[in-house]
Amino acid sequence: MARSSRKRLASETASLAALAEAERQARAEKNARLKDLRTHAGWLVSDPDAPFRDEIDCSLLFSEIPAPKVGLA
Repeated sequence: MARSSRKRLASETASLAALAEAERQARAEKNARLKDLRTHAGWLVSDPDAPFRDEIDCSLLFSEIPAPKVGLA
């Protein structure tokens, strides 16, 4: 029994290590993307003459799509 529990423990430890490495890699990729975004965001300049719209028109999101017409011959 001791050997099987050791193997299971080793397997669980390896799984946790792989999960931790995957999470570390995901964080590193996210941080790299954020750094790139911050770099590009620094180049943006607001336009004081741009029109400001205080509402967003979402009517297209809620409108129904007309059903296709099927011609009868």
